[in-house]
Amino acid sequence: MSYIEIKGLSFSYDEEGGTKIFDNLDLSFEKGSYTAVLGRNGSGKSTLAKLICGVLMPDAGNITVGGLSTKDEDELFKLRRKCGMIFQNPDNQLVASVVEEDVAFAPENLGMESALIRKTVDDCLAAVDMTEYAKHATYKLSGGQKQRVAIAGVLAMMPECIIFDEATAMLDPLGRRDITARMKGLNKEKGMTVINITHYMNEAAEADRVIVLDNGRVLMDGTPKEVFAEGDKLRAANLATPQITELCDELIALGYKLPKGILHTMEAADAIEKLVKG
Repeated sequence: MSYIEIKGLSFSYDEEGGTKIFDNLDLSFEKGSYTAVLGRNGSGKSTLAKLICGVLMPDAGNITVGGLSTKDEDELFKLRRKCGMIFQNPDNQLVASVVEEDVAFAPENLGMESALIRKTVDDCLAAVDMTEYAKHATYKLSGGQKQRVAIAGVLAMMPECIIFDEATAMLDPLGRRDITARMKGLNKEKGMTVINITHYMNEAAEADRVIVLDNGRVLMDGTPKEVFAEGDKLRAANLATPQITELCDELIALGYKLPKGILHTMEAADAIEKLVKG
């Protein structure tokens, strides 16, 4: 069952119909799926996220999220509760100086009762392992901790879908791994539809599906193994493969008989061990 349905989407930032970012794009995302979206700068990744969340309106075509059309202004409030978005810079998303007050902001504006707000804040902070920081000043947090608070703030809206728009770009490797683990947890444990827009190939390898955008069209769409097995096609689009995949591709080019599309270190170790043992 498609949760997000995109039909005949056309969009341009030029009001007079200049260069189109998308032209008659069809795409869908299943409920409870975990998808990574890749593409070079200018390929339309962030624009797609904003169109899905109703921040931007299509020039033509239609987008529905959980049965709600992004064109229906009367339903936009409901739609934005269904589909939350985490941005690249968490400082642009934090609205309060204290962690628990930031997470409480959305429930308060939704008119929740005090007791329910308290429970919602506690549950959302627990979901991102930030309970012990509830009373802390947001400005004193690390980048990764701020991003976790931003996620908790979106979770407080009780969405069915979260889009991460380059949400790990400003984090160190440890912070990126942490936020990627949060994405997987939200998807696997809570059944949430997750879309991760990223330029980190190791992150994309953790998804169940990878979509590659190029000049506003879908260049590739498949499992991580299927997509990253096509290294030449990705490189032609100015994209890379995960580091371990690249290493194995180089070994294959040297004549070693390894399977294509290896994504993880242990997978590579097992394949090389089998090769050595004959």
